[in-house]
Amino acid sequence: MTGGVGSVRTAAWLFPEASATAMVDAVVAAEDAGIDELWLGDEGPSRDPFSVLAAAAQRTARITLGVSVTNPFLRHPAVTAATAMTLNELSGGRFVLGLGPGGGMALDPVGVVRERPLTRTREALRVIRAVAERRSTDGFAPPSHGLPAAPLRVVIGARGERFNRFASGSADGVFLGGIPRSMLPDTIEWARSVRPIDIGIHVNTVTGERQLEHLRPALIWTLADAPALTRERLGIDSAQLDVAIRALQSGDDSLARQVVTDDVVHQLVVVGDAATVTAGLHGYISEFDPDTIGLLLHPDGDPVAAIIAAGDALRAVNPVPA
Repeated sequence: MTGGVGSVRTAAWLFPEASATAMVDAVVAAEDAGIDELWLGDEGPSRDPFSVLAAAAQRTARITLGVSVTNPFLRHPAVTAATAMTLNELSGGRFVLGLGPGGGMALDPVGVVRERPLTRTREALRVIRAVAERRSTDGFAPPSHGLPAAPLRVVIGARGERFNRFASGSADGVFLGGIPRSMLPDTIEWARSVRPIDIGIHVNTVTGERQLEHLRPALIWTLADAPALTRERLGIDSAQLDVAIRALQSGDDSLARQVVTDDVVHQLVVVGDAATVTAGLHGYISEFDPDTIGLLLHPDGDPVAAIIAAGDALRAVNPVPA
């Protein structure tokens, strides 16, 4: 554990929405800004985060590169492991694989139903570990042309109790993103229930009202994939949520904006300039003592500009002594 403000790693997360070239430039900008970790989301049929990070690995030397989170439904876990290990080779050991159950944004467009998500994620991690260690397990036998054994860091990205207790016993860490602040004490307790794995807290952040209103309807996916307990504590009506999601998928975001109230936003988003964001992150660090503190960035334009702004906030998290 970090021991408080002054020793925490910093991170930024982006969904690969912009062009692949722009995303690679954003990773380079993150390293230039002194950010310790850069994560790309994996939400199914969009720009492939592994490919973007493979290109970025050739233009960076220090920053940790992560995908968070991929899921066991759209890629076979042995292929996921081989891809991750290849990226780890290309980056000189700087890659981290985030694994989770997948959500509606990734699975709905291809009609995949998320069945037995915890069981499937457990099985996926078992296979991924076997591939990385070049050993046999149920469902995988190392082929003669397989990769040599090599360390591979795997973290779990999920929000519920069972997933975080599973991570505590089996993973290298947890990627805690999109979790209401009021739920973090319980979530971190679950993640530390078996052994003290690394805790990464990643907070939605926007610079002002325009960006907030751009983000607001998209937060419906965070609520849709949240555990029932989280929705209950936020006062979310499940029937209203389902109707809002169907409307959003049809291009109407008005109902999503109604569901994502200002109270919900307050639980999920830090809004303000770099100084405001830094102060907010210090609050998370002081209260929850994570190993990593990160920003979930939602640029409605240039991702490089978003990273530069994030760097201003994150550099102040660990001030350099005068």
